[in-house]
Amino acid sequence: MVAKKTLLFSNTIGDVMEKHSADISFNNYTADYLVKNISPGSRLLFINAPGLGGEENYLANILTCFSKIGIKFAEILNLNIDIPSVNVKNFIQQGGEIVYFLMGGNPLTQMEIIKQFDLSEAIENHEGLVVGFCAGAINLSKYSIITSDDDFDHPQSYRGIGRIPIVVEPHYNDDGDITRNKEINDFAREYGETIYAIPDESTIAVEDNSVKEFGKIYHFPVTS
Repeated sequence: MVAKKTLLFSNTIGDVMEKHSADISFNNYTADYLVKNISPGSRLLFINAPGLGGEENYLANILTCFSKIGIKFAEILNLNIDIPSVNVKNFIQQGGEIVYFLMGGNPLTQMEIIKQFDLSEAIENHEGLVVGFCAGAINLSKYSIITSDDDFDHPQSYRGIGRIPIVVEPHYNDDGDITRNKEINDFAREYGETIYAIPDESTIAVEDNSVKEFGKIYHFPVTS
């Protein structure tokens, strides 16, 4: 049986929203894991997260990141609301190794796309690699949490896909943001779960239910 492997990271090096971003790449931890865990001839199911701007450049920039580490996919399906559902089913049922890539961006719109194509169960149970980049990492979590920032006026949360047995907060840098830290601690208490906060330079891999941390990961345990 193929192990369930899930890779979670916060950001690329370089701006993924920028058109033709030649300087873009995965961080070293992410790149190393992908090289070791993606087989030649794999196919890519790319799940976008539109709504925050620049989403028309996401796939091209992610493919540039893959190209820089020597990975080229045999077939790519860029999932969006205009694709007939039968195309998605056929892509999944073809067999062979599929990598699910849940893109960064707006986690709410991404979850809408996942629900529209009824993909939650397929993603949760996929025997192989699923990659969660920022919004994708949020949606793969046991509970999906969104702290307030320039994109979201207030904190919010919902039940995630639950592929991984942890709750994550991406784009976290220990800069003393009192409001953000309070919101994360509030979520930890609300759900009774330690929150794993991932800086842009770090990566988490979850293999079956074993959590492996690469680089600095901040933990927000449940407090009274």
